[in-house]
Amino acid sequence: MKKQSFIYACLLAMMLFSCGKATIMPKDAAALNIMNAVVGSELLATNFKGGTPYDYYRTMYVQYADPSLPTRHYSSYNGEQPLWIYNFPDTTEKDLPLLKLNLQLPAGSIHSLYVTGTLAQPDTMFVEEHLPNHSLGDSTTSIRFINLSPGSQSVKVTIQGKSSPEAGNIAYKTMSNFITYPVNVPQADDVFEFRDAASDAVIATFTATGIHYTGPSVQPHPWLFKNKALALIGIRGGTGAQRQQVVVINY
Repeated sequence: MKKQSFIYACLLAMMLFSCGKATIMPKDAAALNIMNAVVGSELLATNFKGGTPYDYYRTMYVQYADPSLPTRHYSSYNGEQPLWIYNFPDTTEKDLPLLKLNLQLPAGSIHSLYVTGTLAQPDTMFVEEHLPNHSLGDSTTSIRFINLSPGSQSVKVTIQGKSSPEAGNIAYKTMSNFITYPVNVPQADDVFEFRDAASDAVIATFTATGIHYTGPSVQPHPWLFKNKALALIGIRGGTGAQRQQVVVINY
């Protein structure tokens, strides 16, 4: 009898412990998106412990001009988040980071860190995000335009075939507001042209493939209900990977 009572007592304690664990709410977290636009880099390695040694297998690497969703880091809210950024593979103890940052990440916030400049002169653009909402009743997408090309003059963005610009006078390390576009109009893909704001010369173009596609598909629509940015990266006169080009950033 005593043995059975002991077993029941243990089971009851385990149930109470499990219930207690279930009521513990997770701490609020912040989201950080990182985009690598450092001319001359291939991969950036991030250390969210600052100067404290860390395990290399936990390192997050951000590829240059990566068109996929940028690295997203969630951390418990602690007010200030240290972040040291290295040019991979130069992440040994003797090597210095490209950047030493202390980011303020309020609980529940979303921020983007655009790492730009060059390996000799790295730079950053840190933005708190307030992304547009898309109603299910509207077939729309939102796009903004960013100038991350170090040393560039102000640029404007036009859609090929249209006379009025979508955005103008976007200086280095600045961006336009989000512009909402319909995606259920049966027409050709939009071609966005980044032009020198002063001379009107075309710098680079980007074709928004599938932005107006309305036919049946097993794949999700690449633009519907999504927020994206088109960013000008690279340096003027650069060749190969360092050329000026437009990349898409997903949020």
